[in-house]
Amino acid sequence: MAFSALPPELRSLCRRLTSTETDQLPALLPSLLKDLLRCQEPLSKPQEAKASESSSESAVLVHKLKTRISALLNSRTTQGRFVGTALVKAAVETGGWECLRTSKPWVQGLLSVLQRKEPAVVKDLVIVTLIKIYTLLHAYPTLVREIVTPTLPTFATACLQVLKPPATSKAPKTPLSLVETIFEAFSTIIPLYPTTLRQFAGKIRTEIRSYLAPTISDGTIVPASLQASGRRLAIRLHMTAVKGGDSTEWAKHLDGLVKTFHATADQVFRAIQESWEPVSGNRSNHTSQQKVNFDEEPQGGNTSPDQLPPWTGIYAGSERMIGLLDLIGEYIRCRTKTVVTIPISELIDVVTRISSIMPPTPGKEKQQSVLMNAAVGREEKDELWTVFPDIQLAAVRLLRVIARRLGRNFVPVAQDSLEQLVRMFESCYRLPEVRATIFILTHEILQLYGPTMAKLTVESLSLIIKSCCRDLLGSAGHIKRPKPSASALQDAQKNKSVSQNADAFLNNNAEDEPVTVSLSAEHISAAETLLATLFSHVPQQHLPSSLRAHMLKTAILCRIRDAQVASVLHPSRDRSGRTPQVILPYLTQQFPRDESVEILRFNFRPLVTGFREDFMDVDDELVEDEVEERPVTDGFSFDRPFEPALAFPSGLSTTAITTEAPASLVTRPIEPQVKTLNPFLSRPASETAVTSEEHTTIVEQPAPSNGLKRKNDNTDITVSKRVEIDSTATTISSAPVPSARTATASVEAPGQAPATNKGKAVASQDSDEESDNESVHLNMELDSDSDSEDDDDDA
Repeated sequence: MAFSALPPELRSLCRRLTSTETDQLPALLPSLLKDLLRCQEPLSKPQEAKASESSSESAVLVHKLKTRISALLNSRTTQGRFVGTALVKAAVETGGWECLRTSKPWVQGLLSVLQRKEPAVVKDLVIVTLIKIYTLLHAYPTLVREIVTPTLPTFATACLQVLKPPATSKAPKTPLSLVETIFEAFSTIIPLYPTTLRQFAGKIRTEIRSYLAPTISDGTIVPASLQASGRRLAIRLHMTAVKGGDSTEWAKHLDGLVKTFHATADQVFRAIQESWEPVSGNRSNHTSQQKVNFDEEPQGGNTSPDQLPPWTGIYAGSERMIGLLDLIGEYIRCRTKTVVTIPISELIDVVTRISSIMPPTPGKEKQQSVLMNAAVGREEKDELWTVFPDIQLAAVRLLRVIARRLGRNFVPVAQDSLEQLVRMFESCYRLPEVRATIFILTHEILQLYGPTMAKLTVESLSLIIKSCCRDLLGSAGHIKRPKPSASALQDAQKNKSVSQNADAFLNNNAEDEPVTVSLSAEHISAAETLLATLFSHVPQQHLPSSLRAHMLKTAILCRIRDAQVASVLHPSRDRSGRTPQVILPYLTQQFPRDESVEILRFNFRPLVTGFREDFMDVDDELVEDEVEERPVTDGFSFDRPFEPALAFPSGLSTTAITTEAPASLVTRPIEPQVKTLNPFLSRPASETAVTSEEHTTIVEQPAPSNGLKRKNDNTDITVSKRVEIDSTATTISSAPVPSARTATASVEAPGQAPATNKGKAVASQDSDEESDNESVHLNMELDSDSDSEDDDDDA
């Protein structure tokens, strides 16, 4: 639906472009672009080739606008050409096909500006505008044949001319920002027009070689964004190959990068006697044929157009290795137009070679000295261990790219990759950037195969888990300053020549102050995500109890909701089947209005006092084995689940009754010792007392977790204890009640009549004779001392 046939911005735009001086137009460019973007409807309408008197006002104004833009594009001043270029880009974006079909004069004008000696900002805008036009024209084959095919070679030639170094040293060099724009331009149009740009592939590869993996030997500083742009362009050059050979070209380039990396590593790692052996083929196929010369500094590279520039020294070699690792990762990350085969074994060998090197630690110099090459000087060794953490970090980044690219297909190498990750973490965990990257990669690996990890693999993650908790506690201010040891104080007293901080003696509680830890937001987010994953994707039975308690402490103190919820949903059980660590009260207190916490609070019931031999959780055979392993005492214990009457052993005798607290209140294992039963004390919540004038009935309900179940039948048996005490036989006095009260119970086989007891308490019998459940008769005898019996006789 048309809102307005002639927007007012179109008339105002034409008037301002005509009446304003060209030198003043750059200041008005923001408002001019805003008005032009609001003229979409008149610009996108079909227009006549030439405006006539019978044309509408809208067509006349549009023709006038296009004519003025063409005049500015061919202006003699730099300001005019800059404004004209910006208006061309806005016009083709707003007008669509109507402006594109008449854009050939604009494209020719932009190419003429690009070939002139213009400022870098003008050429930058011209390149962006041309790429925008070529991208929009790709959807119209007719316009591609009329506009793109004749002009695209001219554009590529002009860009390569800009990239060439100046002929003399006096000429200014091309700004790096303009070089990055050209790289991005080629990366954008090569997938669209690979056949047209095939003839320029070799020249482009030569121009970008110095930006792929730069070193300090090059003498220039290359920004990281420019390196990324050059790498993307180098990868997309395989699309210009002959039809059907692009996948082969991609694999060939990647294989060449892997060989170049191993050749560089031979020079950088020459101080180490490596024990690494590649999985894919012989080591001679991966390393360089050039022998290492210990009389010269480490060096590599070549002046050939197909090779990377030369380098010299350990620092330059480490930068070349890091650049190659990032370039290989970019090959895996970037998409291709056809299906390619990723050489996983060769890439894993690259990471394995780096992870197999363990730097010497202060306490193991003698053991590690055998791995060092005696022909290399001490200075080179120190330089190697200085740059080695950066190489390890680049290897971790490559492993992360492979894991993300493969997804579920990464599972076959996940365990080996995790072992390599742990080895590298042990040697360089002191660096925050290393810890953050390894936290992210560990989280991704655990997401893939964490629940199936073995106990030894879980225990190997202890250092990563402790570092994760320490970073979180330190950022939250919960790490106290460590106290100086006694040996350190004695050494400080002996060495009086060392200057000391006198102000430190004024504060006696210096060790109570928290240690200030400053970490990035991405680092903290990675640690929080890993902590939640450790609860949800790691077998909790393999985690040591002390380590899990430390994780829970970290989650509570740092108020990490996801980690606390994951710990509640994945509890840890002890040997008796209980859940000793229940943090649901802390969670509900910290997040009272959170939806997920509310769901847990109302629906989740942790098995705090559940038994492993519970019939609802364990098979009958397991329960029978565990019950038979218990020592048979001189009676029946109520801390074991009830068995059907027919399954009781024939020699079962009576035992003392152990009165337990309700299942929801017990938080520790039940002690096997015999406890006394005092009928005059207050009963637990699970017991119900009914008092009448003649007698008092006490009914104790069984615990809900000890449900009865037959071994050969699915029918559940519910048994309750009923004790009737005649009020005339027992009098509750206000005098102190002796604490010695014993109660015994006998379990009689079915078919026998209940025995008569000497006391006043008789067990009740079930009156339902048609039920299949067998009756269990409990005869309880309450004995009292001589004093209480005399009182009863008097009453």
